[in-house]
Amino acid sequence: MPTFEEGRLIFDFPTGWSAARYDQDADPVAGMEKGFYRRVVISSQQEADSPALQRIRGVDFVVRAADSSPRLQLIEVKDDALRPESREAREAELYQTVLLKAFNTLAGLVLAERLRASDLQPMACLSQQPLVEVILFLVEPPLVPITDVGSKRKLRRQNRATQRNGLDQQLTAKLAEWHLPFYFYNLTTRLPPQWQVRLNPPII
Repeated sequence: MPTFEEGRLIFDFPTGWSAARYDQDADPVAGMEKGFYRRVVISSQQEADSPALQRIRGVDFVVRAADSSPRLQLIEVKDDALRPESREAREAELYQTVLLKAFNTLAGLVLAERLRASDLQPMACLSQQPLVEVILFLVEPPLVPITDVGSKRKLRRQNRATQRNGLDQQLTAKLAEWHLPFYFYNLTTRLPPQWQVRLNPPII
């Protein structure tokens, strides 16, 4: 069962699935080398800081399901639990981020397949015309406590749900133009159906 940590979150993918941290950086303590994205696409800090390459960004995970027909998932993780609750600007930022990272990751997978990058096998398989799903997993900040309960609290929850649904609809519509299904998951009301996410227990 492939398992990955991303900040406070632990992702458990089903047995038989293949998964890679697409933006893997070197981690000498864990014995991890740079992944393809940081080793080839962004091969130095100088390149990472250059204006020409600053907009080349990748998703967190690339996953291949154990299906009879090839199916990839491009997973972007955002933990907003500690961010101030300023939703409108954040929704626009997430919209741009997901589109940019999905587009660039697809380009990276084309290059990885051409170069036969071993750390992205068997995910680098776009020549096989796989179904490609784009996923945003978002941990939302808690609602700020208010003294007036009842109707105001209910309205704030409804406003958040409306904003979340708006982002979902915008990304679904845009990615559908690229023939990429989009899914929006979180820790509470939108759990991923095929893999699990859990909070990493805090170190005491």
